[in-house]
Order: sequence, then structure tokens, then C-alpha cells
Amino acid sequence: MDALMVMNTEETRAEATGITEVIADLISRARATGGVVVFVSAPVAPGAPELPESVFEVGDDLGLVSESADAFDGVDDLAAGLHDLAVDRIIIGGVDVQEAIRHTAMAALACNFDVIVLADGTRDLSGTPVEWLSDAEESGAMIKDVADVWLRM
Repeated sequence: MDALMVMNTEETRAEATGITEVIADLISRARATGGVVVFVSAPVAPGAPELPESVFEVGDDLGLVSESADAFDGVDDLAAGLHDLAVDRIIIGGVDVQEAIRHTAMAALACNFDVIVLADGTRDLSGTPVEWLSDAEESGAMIKDVADVWLRM
């Protein structure tokens, strides 16, 4: 089963990078099939427990705050919890603040998940494509555009 992990999509970040519509399509598809959707964000302020306001409605999805750029390091038992839900593949995109998507994708590979990084759904803070996709692919991640992702739910 897949888990769609959407990172750092606070209103100002997501809208400034132009990824909102691209990722919204995949979120809709994942929700329609009963899939696992995880929103991960840095805290509003150091030590703040609440999830910052996302451009997407979190609703019944999982909303997490990670103190670390690597969500698997910043959220206790994230890998174990996803494995318990029978998740074996992470599809990841969003705004790559402090290379959080890169670090989380590499950690997901180390935690024995297959990983797809969304090429057209991952941007840096300036809205430009990230430069590390080929490194992620060499490490074992798949790189795909949202339209080319078939969800396994």
C-alpha cells in the first residue's frame, strides 16, 4: 500500500512555489481510494505542538509536526506506524524546506520503503525544481511526475 507524504505546504510556501494544483490532484486520488495521506510540517515556532495551517485541508488525514528535516527522525515511530498500516511505498512531494523532502526520502529508503519523489510536485522555497533528484534516483528512489503515479491502495 502507498502513503502519500506531503511536506511543508503552509499557505505562503505552497502558493509561492506553484505546486498546489499538482499535488491537490494526487491528494484527491489518494483520498478517493481510501489511501494514507500524511501531512508533515515544521513547527510554527520552536517547541510549538500544533500543525501549521496548510493550504490543503488535513481533515481525517494524518498531520504531523517534525522538529527535524527528516520526518522519520523527527516523528517518533513514524516508520513503524506506516509499516503497521501495511504501507510499503512512500510517495513524497511538497516544499523542500532545508532539504526536508530529500532527507525524508533517503530515510524512507533506509526504513525499507520503496520511494517515489514527485518531480513536478517538489519545489524549493523559490519555486524552482530541486537539484538532487538524480542523487535520489541513484540511491534507489523512483522519480515521477504526478500524472505518471499509479496509486496502490
